[in-house]
Amino acid sequence: MTRIVAVTRILNEDDIVEAFVRHHAAHVDHMLFLDNGSCDRTLEILKALQDEGFRLTVFQSASASFDQIGANIWAYQMASQILGADWVVFLDADEFIATPHAVPLVTQLPEGQVAACLPLVNYGQTPEDDEREPVVPWRMRWRFAAQNEVGKVMLRGGLPGVVMEAGNHGVYQAGAKLAAPRLEGVFLAHYPRRNGWQVLQKIAAGRLKALAAGMQGEVHSRHYASPFETLRDKPWELFEGRYLACDLERRDGVEAPLAYLGGSLQYWQPSRPEMKALQGFLQFAERLARAHGRLADEVPQAKGLVEAWNAKREFLF
Repeated sequence: MTRIVAVTRILNEDDIVEAFVRHHAAHVDHMLFLDNGSCDRTLEILKALQDEGFRLTVFQSASASFDQIGANIWAYQMASQILGADWVVFLDADEFIATPHAVPLVTQLPEGQVAACLPLVNYGQTPEDDEREPVVPWRMRWRFAAQNEVGKVMLRGGLPGVVMEAGNHGVYQAGAKLAAPRLEGVFLAHYPRRNGWQVLQKIAAGRLKALAAGMQGEVHSRHYASPFETLRDKPWELFEGRYLACDLERRDGVEAPLAYLGGSLQYWQPSRPEMKALQGFLQFAERLARAHGRLADEVPQAKGLVEAWNAKREFLF
């Protein structure tokens, strides 16, 4: 019997994680989560779902910075070697597998291939969405008519020497990129923006986390750079403009609701988006600052660099 394991790095997704788990129980045999320091109810909900009987395992990374590639390699090896995956599918918590007629993913796996690509289909927030509906795929029914070419990779377990790209958009083995043809009729329904406040918090924290990792983070976070700079330098353009409003008008979209397989939610709780975003960002910023402080206190080389930096004086004018 073919065994599929889903691998998900997660951070502060308590508005969508329960629906994610309930939906994917129909498609995968086990879910492996690597939490990056959630401070909302994400971990509480995952524990409740595990106690309910869902097959999931949760690890947490103490790192406050950015190492997507290393985390991806670790998660792939864990899924392959410990959880016995025949196939590993990489998903974010806002990505939901969609198959023709909602059949199980295992029936759609490619024969004779070691990797496959699941294209992302982006869904947007419309003025008509019922904000009282907690199940995101039931609430957000409209996708953008124009779609991009971005996809997420899934691959066979147990392959030696594989390295996943940051973002899980491709995979390399022995320095060569593996062919990953698209699965016919299979895609990922992508819900990156459930409200404007959630996106602003994600941009701010994501950019700071990447910058804290040095040059590697700078390279892999360029998509955050421009909106972060606007938020930093011209916040009125976001708060006084249309940014916090819905991002999809129906004339620009297609009504194509996901065949959500998870049923209703038991652990979701309502919250105020603006308060949730502020709390999440400040908790993340504090954790990042404390991690920097521990380096300065505990690592001799880092302490010397900090002292040299503090002692440096530059003439400005």
